[in-house]
Amino acid sequence: MSLPLLVTLLPSTDVDLGRWLLSHYGVAYQERPHAPIFHVLALKSWGVSAEGYPLLVSADRKTKSAGIEAIRDVLEPQAAPGTRLWPDESTEPERWKEVDSLQHDARFGIGGAVVEWSYWNLLKYKSVVWPSLTTGVPWYETLTLRVAFPVIRALMYKGLKLDQGVADAALETIHAGFDRLDARLSDGRRYLLGDSLTFADLATAASLAPMVLAQGYHGMLPLEARCPVFMQEIYKPLRQRPTGRFIQRLYDTHRAPQLLQLRSS
Repeated sequence: MSLPLLVTLLPSTDVDLGRWLLSHYGVAYQERPHAPIFHVLALKSWGVSAEGYPLLVSADRKTKSAGIEAIRDVLEPQAAPGTRLWPDESTEPERWKEVDSLQHDARFGIGGAVVEWSYWNLLKYKSVVWPSLTTGVPWYETLTLRVAFPVIRALMYKGLKLDQGVADAALETIHAGFDRLDARLSDGRRYLLGDSLTFADLATAASLAPMVLAQGYHGMLPLEARCPVFMQEIYKPLRQRPTGRFIQRLYDTHRAPQLLQLRSS
């Protein structure tokens, strides 16, 4: 029996959010991860844009949901009331707006900076980032990366418009984002909006997970001991901050233990 297929860029934070949503809603699936650059070709082969990841393809391969919003719009309305992650927009419009604002800041504000800082620094160290790029991807992608890693790295730097100045500014954005979230969590609340788990919590945890090397993240984050010292000195204090502890607690308590759900062929 075929399962829904999740087509992914393996290390992406939005991809790990997609995995989390499927786990949360109890949807069994298989993942077909791809290395950077190759994921664009894979998405185009399914008829979707380069930004359409994670791509969820139905078990009968007839329905395609490209991106987090599309996956959310398919799964959230079908969820049992106790597992829904969004307030009812018609009855709780202000709470809905707050969830939307928090998730947007996490994914596209702080999270965008996480991507910039992480890629700029980690791609300098092939052995450190290798599992994040190649775990479970087709053999020919791994072979190409072995031969052409410097070229692919250069393409990624160019595509993301990365340089040292961008990375430095991104780190400032990350610290400012942690400041805002620390302040929100300072009253001891369990979740960002109080006592109820929402989409904003999962989006924040997944988007910021690379900055604390969160255990449970399925994008194959690097081992801290293999990272250069200057990166370890960034990770360690962030992990000890209220937001860092919040991220790991969400992974520990709301991410079902599982292996990467790789497609066998």
